Amino acid sequence: MNTAMSSMASMSAIGGLNGMEGGASVNFSAEPHDEPRTPERSKGVTHVRPFTSVDAAIAAVESLDRELRKFELAVADSLQDYLGVQMAQITDCALARGWEPVSFMQREGFRVYRYEAMRSPRKGRKERRSREG
Repeated sequence: MNTAMSSMASMSAIGGLNGMEGGASVNFSAEPHDEPRTPERSKGVTHVRPFTSVDAAIAAVESLDRELRKFELAVADSLQDYLGVQMAQITDCALARGWEPVSFMQREGFRVYRYEAMRSPRKGRKERRSREG
C-alpha cells in the first residue's frame, strides 16, 4: 500500500481531522486569517475531541499537506507523560514534515498545540557567512 493510500486509510480510521478520535484545525492560506471573535470562542468553549493515542495524532499530522502554513492539534492530557515521550513522538513527526511547535493552550482535559511552518534561513545571512568565512 502506498503512503498516500495509507494516510487516507489512517484518516478514515480516526474519523478525519475533527472526528471521533481527535481534532485539529488547519490554515492553508498564505495570509493570516482573523476569525471573528464569537462569545463561545472568547469564553474558551470548545467542541474538540482531543487525540487519545499517539498513532492517531501522528496519522493526522502525516495526512496534512506539506504546504500548510500552520495548524493546531488537540491532545488529551492522558498523553502528557512526565518524561514527554509521547508528545516527543508527535512533535518529531511534525518537525520531520517541516512544522515547529510554537505554543500550547491548556484546556479542560487536553492541550491544544499550535504548529507553524519552519522558516527557512534568509539568503542574506548565508551570503554574509560565506563572505566572512
